[in-house]
This record gives sequence, C-alpha cells and structure tokens, in this order.
Amino acid sequence: MCYNKNMKYKTINIKENHPTVELALAKLELEIEVAHFEGCKVIKVIHGYGSNGVGGDIKKNLSFYLMQAKRKGFIKDYIKGEELSTSKILKDIQQTHKEIYLDNELFFSNPGITIIIL
Repeated sequence: MCYNKNMKYKTINIKENHPTVELALAKLELEIEVAHFEGCKVIKVIHGYGSNGVGGDIKKNLSFYLMQAKRKGFIKDYIKGEELSTSKILKDIQQTHKEIYLDNELFFSNPGITIIIL
C-alpha cells in the first residue's frame, strides 16, 4: 500500500518465501495493478540477486517482464538496481517525490532491487 495519500512510493518484496519465478511475477503484476489504483508513482521491487553470483532466475525474468510491460504501456519505465547510482531518471524522480529521496538504498548500486516508474 502507498504509505499515505501524499506518498506515492511503495516497496514490494517478490522474493519473500522463495517463490517460483511464475509466482513472483504474478505477485508483481497484481501489486502493480494495485499501485496504479492507489495512485502510486514509484515501486521499489526487492527481488534478490541469486545465490549463484550471476543473478537469479527471478531477476533475469523480471527484466524481460518489465521490458514487455513498458512496451505495452503498463509501466512508464524501470531502473535496474545496478544502474541506480547513475540514473538521471531516478534523480529527477527524487526531486519531485521527496519521500523517495529518503530511501537510502536508492543512492547506491544494488542488483537485488529494481525501481518501477508508473
């Protein structure tokens, strides 16, 4: 849930309880629909990086899912966690949505998260 009417930012953990890729992406899709309804503008998705050191299955499939979601207009854009520290899009959003600026995780590269812009 977006924290309150003034905050347009929420966090979703799709790796919790170690779901299959299909369940994780289904949860994300539902959460994006809810976020649209609530008027959220930005979602931080916690998906983890995977224990094998090259990115887990959820992370790999999430990128493909978000690429398609952007193409279909379901989301405006997304920023991979490893691109956070250099993302101009994120810096612009932090200026317009101060509550996002308060999230310290968004100042550094973090391959275990992805930011979705609605």
